[in-house]
Amino acid sequence: MRGNEAQLYRMVANLVTNAIRCHGFALIKVKDTGIGIGMKDKSRIFERFYRAGEDRSRKTGGFGLGLPIAKAISNSHGGSIEVESELDKGSTFTVRLPIYSTTHKDLSSC
Repeated sequence: MRGNEAQLYRMVANLVTNAIRCHGFALIKVKDTGIGIGMKDKSRIFERFYRAGEDRSRKTGGFGLGLPIAKAISNSHGGSIEVESELDKGSTFTVRLPIYSTTHKDLSSC
């Protein structure tokens, strides 16, 4: 992807800030149009060192730790991560994180 990294970061930060200010949880979705994940692999992709399709993994590299790390981070923050995927059509990862606030929310600006 080409773009201005600072501007893209600001865009995402603004959306997340708004979610934190105006909602009870943050929902982050990452969608791709890649090769997708098969049903037999889908139940295992969050296991450490698991790589779906060894032939595909050799081409793209990696050690099978990225998704387990993402899951551990979401869990440690009281959240969850899920995947919807279809072979040859892509995947959508959804992270749901609760928003904890110790101060009263002013929703008038939302």
